[in-house]
Amino acid sequence: MAAQRKKIECDISIDDPVSSATSDSELGDEDFDLEFNGHLTLQSPTDEDCTDGTLIGVRSGIGFTGSVHSRQEHLKPNKFLPGRTAFEVVSAKTMKDGYKKFVLYSIAVQRTIGSDTSQAIIERRYSEFHELNKDLRRRFPHIMDSVIFPKKAVTGNYKHQFIAERSRAFEHFLTQIFQHEDIRTSAEFQEFFYNQDLRRAYNYMLKRNFEEALPFLQNALHLQEKMIGERHQDTIRTLCAIIVVYLSRLESQPHVLGYAEKALSDIGDDQTNPFLIPLLQTLIGVRWRLHKDKRDLEARLAQYVKPGLPTCDMPTLEELIMQSLSHL
Repeated sequence: MAAQRKKIECDISIDDPVSSATSDSELGDEDFDLEFNGHLTLQSPTDEDCTDGTLIGVRSGIGFTGSVHSRQEHLKPNKFLPGRTAFEVVSAKTMKDGYKKFVLYSIAVQRTIGSDTSQAIIERRYSEFHELNKDLRRRFPHIMDSVIFPKKAVTGNYKHQFIAERSRAFEHFLTQIFQHEDIRTSAEFQEFFYNQDLRRAYNYMLKRNFEEALPFLQNALHLQEKMIGERHQDTIRTLCAIIVVYLSRLESQPHVLGYAEKALSDIGDDQTNPFLIPLLQTLIGVRWRLHKDKRDLEARLAQYVKPGLPTCDMPTLEELIMQSLSHL
């Protein structure tokens, strides 16, 4: 005879790995999944607290341990949440190009998650926004069909009210298109935000002018971290490019150490990342020069490099970075 089932009143408490203080509106409209692994405790109101962490019906004597899953798709631990990136036009100034006037808009990009209080800034004019909109509509017509873009105006372009309204329209435009992964990872979108800086940096690095390349790389990294995430391969590439720049100066070894350890942490267990082996070799050298323990890195490198294979025949971090940036 089957055991009699009994309903038990209970409270369920689950820690949200994203943010327990975040509202639904801050998460954006994208679909994401939370998977909560662990134990639940069920208890009737009159029973003593359970202490073993299992799901228990105290009076009925039924025990169960397991996982709770949301109905949505699983959220990977390092999944980038686009709804946490905000765009704001923080200033607009009237400029002159010869006899022609135009308005230059300063757009701040910021993450609304955790303790990120910094802003990455780019400056763009209406014609650049218009070009982005045109390119995206050509490539993604179905997505862009519902996206509103501010039209050109014949008169009143430089009045404060008009500029303020257009600024808000640009914010809404960027927020809308950013929610679509196909768009935010497209060449057109990346060109608008940070590929220009990466290309300038590459040209300086070709001339071995590393000092001039550094600010462009740092600005691109700042934008990429907020727009595609720290663990995206493009972001890691920019981080490695900064390492190459700092390697050109012997006095910058502590900077190299910090950036290299972060890059290695961001790569994590991804053995397919092309920068993993040269990054390990670089970090081993830096730790040796700074008189720091490098045995853990040497052991890890030995897992990827076959015994007897000369590491000098492998491309250096600089060679891989220059080859990768040359395709932009």
